[in-house]
Amino acid sequence: MASANTYTLSQLAELVPALEDGTGVAVVDGAYVINLPASLPEGVSGLGYDNDNIVLTKNYFTINGDLIISEGETLLFGGSSTMEVNGNLTITNATIGAAPGSEGTAKGFRIYKEGMSATITNSTFNYVGINYGNGTEEGCLTATNCIFNNHNSKGGNAVINFTSLSKGNLVQDCVFENPTLSSVASGANVACGITIKDNIINKPTASNRLYPGINMSATGPYDIVIDGNEVHGAAAETRSGGIALSCLLGNPPTGILYVTNNFVEDCSYGITLTGPGNVLMTDNTVLNNKYIANPNNGGSGLNITCNSTGEGIIAMAYMRRNHIEGNLWGVTVIGNVFIDAGSIDIYDDKEDLFSPGLNVFVNNGNGDPFVQYDWYNNTANTSYAQGNTWSVEVQDAEHIAEVIVDKADNPSLGEVIYMPAGSQTAINTINVDNNGSTQRYNILGQPVDSNYRGIVIEKGKKILVK
Repeated sequence: MASANTYTLSQLAELVPALEDGTGVAVVDGAYVINLPASLPEGVSGLGYDNDNIVLTKNYFTINGDLIISEGETLLFGGSSTMEVNGNLTITNATIGAAPGSEGTAKGFRIYKEGMSATITNSTFNYVGINYGNGTEEGCLTATNCIFNNHNSKGGNAVINFTSLSKGNLVQDCVFENPTLSSVASGANVACGITIKDNIINKPTASNRLYPGINMSATGPYDIVIDGNEVHGAAAETRSGGIALSCLLGNPPTGILYVTNNFVEDCSYGITLTGPGNVLMTDNTVLNNKYIANPNNGGSGLNITCNSTGEGIIAMAYMRRNHIEGNLWGVTVIGNVFIDAGSIDIYDDKEDLFSPGLNVFVNNGNGDPFVQYDWYNNTANTSYAQGNTWSVEVQDAEHIAEVIVDKADNPSLGEVIYMPAGSQTAINTINVDNNGSTQRYNILGQPVDSNYRGIVIEKGKKILVK
């Protein structure tokens, strides 16, 4: 979708020069500075320029067109200013920030027009961020090789905040330093298809509010991929979490949630799914996520919670090769959840069909005196956790039972099936008899049709477990 006009910062400075009261676009020491008026005269809704293609009001600086910010340019937001781009935004090798004295008030960009894209490359943002959501499947946000410092959260709850439907989004190879709240997030009712890959988040949620570093809604039909990221907490008592996915409104999502190869340390919790959905948690390391005052309020390495009682609404989690160490709780399961963290017995009708766990648990626990908790099954459902290595010297049923809370401890809880343990199971493929059939099964081993969007295995193949 094409926009009517394309603007550069130098053109904006010519079209909207700074007025006597300082509002407009000024050039200060080579940087372009935007200031909005604190108030407007009675009856005046805004100041129009260039046939109303650019409008300056007390709330927004609005551009009805594309904006290109080029190499070496600097744009600073003064006061509590926001730039709304009703077109495509392109930023390359530039610096975006707050004007001196506005570090705690400036807001940044909004891109909301249908079908518009934002492409940000090799740029540095200080204090301000981006609200993006074009409400369609056309256009997307791409941010690569950028640095985001000290986001002040005045423009939104995340440095990159998705506010309405979009897909094909990408945030990759970026560094987020000391954000007040989250680094990448989407609203609870926002369907957002996105890949968040190979980013580094240092000291998320500096405000000590209940936000994780990555905070994505799992609503809608799109896959979400969170892969290869590092989240480094402050290693001090906090409510800041690592990575969170949630489906809090309406029907279960039909996309798959991939949470793979991430490293989360020193937060109040590691990785969590809240609500229904299909999630694959594989090859993650969650280390020392224990910095919360009350263990009853957090501290899990991996957590799956689904409190819905609706028919057919369930969280399904598939866990492989995760390293879970030093957390207040290793894995916690709450509500209507099915977990396959290693299963042999559930595929009774399919000979030689195995699903290895290969998760490693080390020294998870809390309390005084210290009690180890590798797995807490706070649900009536059975959890499958075979083929894993547990925080005990001897990997047998008697010793592993000491680090697990399940039916044996409380009759109202479901059982955790954990034998055979990892030292007795070294299977890394799913084998299905090669009869040419294309029948697909969900991770419960139930046949599904071609429209099923959950986790599947296909008969007639030998599938490497990933």
